[in-house]
Amino acid sequence: MKWTEEFIFLVINDGSTDGTTEILTRLREQFGPRLEVISRENRGHGQSCLQGYRIACDRNIPYVLQLDSDGQCDPQFFFRFWRLREKHDVIYGFRFRRDDGWRRVLASWVLRLTLLANARVWCIDANVPYRLMRTDILKAPLEDIDCNFVLANIALAVLLRKSPIVRHGVVPIRFRERYGGEPTLKVSQFGVRAVELCRQLKKSVSRKN
Repeated sequence: MKWTEEFIFLVINDGSTDGTTEILTRLREQFGPRLEVISRENRGHGQSCLQGYRIACDRNIPYVLQLDSDGQCDPQFFFRFWRLREKHDVIYGFRFRRDDGWRRVLASWVLRLTLLANARVWCIDANVPYRLMRTDILKAPLEDIDCNFVLANIALAVLLRKSPIVRHGVVPIRFRERYGGEPTLKVSQFGVRAVELCRQLKKSVSRKN
């Protein structure tokens, strides 16, 4: 089997209205089954990520690489992630250098401190859109996050961090200026949403127990 046949690109088209659908159709014709596209009504970035993770779990795909499509994540760092895959179950990019402005840096710190205060967990970069994860460690926490969760991708990071059996790794990355699209969540909303997320996590744990 050639290496080019050992992976697929899964694209979750979360209700795009900017011509993305047409572009993906052309790319699908070019790459065939190696590019899989799922289009749906808009449900948000986090829920889109979780849908992709669940598909990977259902298909017994061993690893998931999340890489956002707005040009901020440099693909050159992937090889650093890949070299650490045997030592860690989940590897996050840590945005040590950011070109997207001080407001986004502030938002990350607000989120980090809010999670520490309310969820009692320290996540170095819970919202980073650059991560490599083993799917076998995702199945259990994904069951605790339903479709009503805000900041669903951050919820997953919190649950993984709370797990005593998950091995965490970090790769320093440079985060570029955004080339396309606009963030769906304003900086001023991060703290409020993070507190709401912590409440949802507590309710989820209470129902499970």
